[in-house]
Amino acid sequence: MRNFTLVFIALFFSLGLIKAQAPFGPLASTQAVTLTLDSSKLPIVALKLPFLLPANDPIPDTPKVTVGMGIINNGYNVMNHITDVPNGYKGQIGIEKRGSISQTSWFLQKSYGLETRDISGADSDAVILGMPIEHDWILYGPYDDESLMRNTLIYQLGRDMGYYTPRAKYCEVQFYNYLWQPDYRGIYIMMEKIKRDANRVNISKLTPIDNTGDDVTGGYIFAVDKNIWANDSGWISLKDAGVFFSYKYPKSDDITIQQKNYLKAYVDSFETALQGPNFMSPTIGYKKYIDHNTFIDFFFMQEISKSIDAFRRSAYLYKDKNSKGGKIKAGPLWDFNSAMYNVKLCAFEQDTGWAYKSTCWINSAYHVPFWWGRLLQDSNYTKDLKCRWAQLRSTTLDTTHIFKIIDSIKTYVSDASVRHFLRFDINTNLQIQCDTLKWWLKKRLAWLDSKMPGLCTTIGLSEKEMFENSLQAYPNPTSGQLTLDFYLHADKKMQIELKDVYGRVLRQEPKIFYSFGKNKIDFDVKNLPGGIYFLEMFDGEHQFTKKIVIQK
Repeated sequence: MRNFTLVFIALFFSLGLIKAQAPFGPLASTQAVTLTLDSSKLPIVALKLPFLLPANDPIPDTPKVTVGMGIINNGYNVMNHITDVPNGYKGQIGIEKRGSISQTSWFLQKSYGLETRDISGADSDAVILGMPIEHDWILYGPYDDESLMRNTLIYQLGRDMGYYTPRAKYCEVQFYNYLWQPDYRGIYIMMEKIKRDANRVNISKLTPIDNTGDDVTGGYIFAVDKNIWANDSGWISLKDAGVFFSYKYPKSDDITIQQKNYLKAYVDSFETALQGPNFMSPTIGYKKYIDHNTFIDFFFMQEISKSIDAFRRSAYLYKDKNSKGGKIKAGPLWDFNSAMYNVKLCAFEQDTGWAYKSTCWINSAYHVPFWWGRLLQDSNYTKDLKCRWAQLRSTTLDTTHIFKIIDSIKTYVSDASVRHFLRFDINTNLQIQCDTLKWWLKKRLAWLDSKMPGLCTTIGLSEKEMFENSLQAYPNPTSGQLTLDFYLHADKKMQIELKDVYGRVLRQEPKIFYSFGKNKIDFDVKNLPGGIYFLEMFDGEHQFTKKIVIQK
């Protein structure tokens, strides 16, 4: 402990965070067993609280307070010691509590919003745990999710489907008070905050002067959410007084009147078209306003997880400028801790039944928008829905693939989970929680297989087109493992190659016969540098190409 303490004391004196003031005593704790973190295979995040704060609740709800943060990260699955010099980050952050239920007294592990800052206290972008450079982050405490992975599982599946979802990295957190007395706080997940950014929601920047023409048409991030904020934080749906839209980007303090009016009018037009008699028309119906494919995939993830908040809270949407497509897209996915058998209320724990049809919230101030039921009345929409479901269930949403992600997370956090459960006196273990999660998901997916509406027809499609529709490479982007899935309607000899942007062959699979039905090939690309690559497949007649992005 001595070396670590000296390193941090020097750091915080240099930052001007240690003041000549009366120290406070040990942080109050409700832990069942006093724990001090010495080492972990997870990155270690140490927060130094160098000034007088309430001992039982050291970080306030608002405003953010300036503290010091050090991160020790020696690499994936490599042991980190509390005595190691911080090598992942060392400096100031602004931090505050976040969440609503998580701030209640019984919720023993709080979650935090934080900003990396420079010595002057200004926002300062940083790479945190290998995630793209930014300054807005979330330190999420999975106290009420004993599997520790409901959010990270859904986010990973979303990325495997080709969407942006918040990147998330596991870590263990330890607080230090003025006297350098440690307080272990359990497993946390360092996550990206949803915001407009080239590496997050990649839409156009909207400034206060963008109020006319194409400028005012995007980009926007907004969400169906609970109306608990100030009256100017959003607006109520034109068609449903129980649906509230909250501004996310620009923030309610920054968005102009013209921008508010434009976004509301656009959403009003979408809802009016969807509710109208010509809603199925591709030119004057709802498809004029939304990217229906993103709504289909969003629907799947809400229904698979069967969150108690599904469709009605933290249901994010975004819209770029009209010159860049301009339609509303559903996502990014967010907030799944109260999902997948984790809340036993209003039958949401059952593996049967539709989340979008729940009547539990019908008389509440925030219920499911009418959109989701109305969209299913369009036979063209349900055809696309059924075909996409079949495609995903044979690739990204294959039960085996989902279980593989669960097992991978379990292996990675298993040792740390013992400390976490002991810290909060939770009488369980990770194996039990993962087995329960798998048990419920297997039944849920089977029910959805049997009930998914629509008729997927391939009449008029050539064998080549059907093959192209089945071809999936995931996760994409990737940093290590790449899986190629495809479906053949007959045994066929295929040549498969991975090439760089100059056409050089970097990997080559043997030219062999692949069998009728589903085929899967795993590529290890962790030794390749970051960049753009191409997977090429040749069957003797046709060539198929998939663009692959490798991130480091």
